[in-house]
Amino acid sequence: MKVRITDELAQQIVDSAKAVVGWNVNFIDRHGRIMASTDSGRIGTYHKAGHVAARTGQVQTIQEDCPEDGVSQGVNYPIVMGRQVLGVVGITGEPAVVGQYGFLLTKICEVFLKEYRLSQEAFSEEEHRSRQVMALIYHDEDTVQQLAEEQPELAGCQYVAAVFRWHEGTRQAGDFRQQLSETCQKLGMTLYTYIYPDTFVILVPCQVYPDWARKLPRWKEWFYPGISAGIGTEEPFYRIHESYRFAKMALQAAADRQVFCVHADDMKLAFLLQSLDGAVRRRYCRDICQHLTDSDIHLLQIYYQQNLSIQETARILCIHKNTLQYRLKRIAGKTGLDPRIFCDAVSLYIATLPWFMK
Repeated sequence: MKVRITDELAQQIVDSAKAVVGWNVNFIDRHGRIMASTDSGRIGTYHKAGHVAARTGQVQTIQEDCPEDGVSQGVNYPIVMGRQVLGVVGITGEPAVVGQYGFLLTKICEVFLKEYRLSQEAFSEEEHRSRQVMALIYHDEDTVQQLAEEQPELAGCQYVAAVFRWHEGTRQAGDFRQQLSETCQKLGMTLYTYIYPDTFVILVPCQVYPDWARKLPRWKEWFYPGISAGIGTEEPFYRIHESYRFAKMALQAAADRQVFCVHADDMKLAFLLQSLDGAVRRRYCRDICQHLTDSDIHLLQIYYQQNLSIQETARILCIHKNTLQYRLKRIAGKTGLDPRIFCDAVSLYIATLPWFMK
């Protein structure tokens, strides 16, 4: 991978080098321009000796100041990586004195550039992986087909999409992302990515899903309630986007139920309801709940959470059972639906689901 040196990187190099050697240091590009310097007045000026060093790959020593050539007394060392001159680092001062720092100076540059190259390679790999995942979950047909042709081993698998989301202010988000990434790497999984600002998506091949899923209880212990998860359905390569859609539904269900993780296969009715258009859901809720107060809706939500138990609902709401019966009758009068009759209860239950009302 070719290393592209920015002005910012060059300035980091010269600042660090001066902290070690104590003399002014310049970083010169292959065209002789001083990209960075601990002498700010020289930044952007032409350095003839540096240009020669970059062109020839040979150290250039300047015994005397030569303002017309833009050079000062010192030594200029070409920085070579992979037989390519990336630039020149120059140290200003009496050559006999500053020359003793030449080896140290070049090594400082090499360390910076190698670390920078490794970080760029890691970033490029992450970016490539992210593009693949995004194409699959958003069903970019051309890119998915290209991916299948280039990596047929991926196309031959079944996948389960998993979506994780951390809540605002969660301090453990960084640790959790690292845990997810390390687990994927250990299991040889390549299709995972972070989606800014709070989501991590993993496409788990079914052959490794049992090993991967064994991590869920530990992640719950370590990171819940700051993080929620939704697990999608098992789908072939070309239908990963369906698993992702179901995983997002399951994630919403986990948040609504205030639990760590929900599997799409366990959602049943919620699948049908979440597939409805938002405008349809809002119209349904408005038609049924338009005459209900917030207190009425809260009562119904508790009532259905307790499986229509009068005794448990009254206990949680800290009211007498007779009072609860009266309020249920009043709700029936407002809506035309009796919360204690099965068919009516189903209609009211759906209309008062917190996520369904949004």
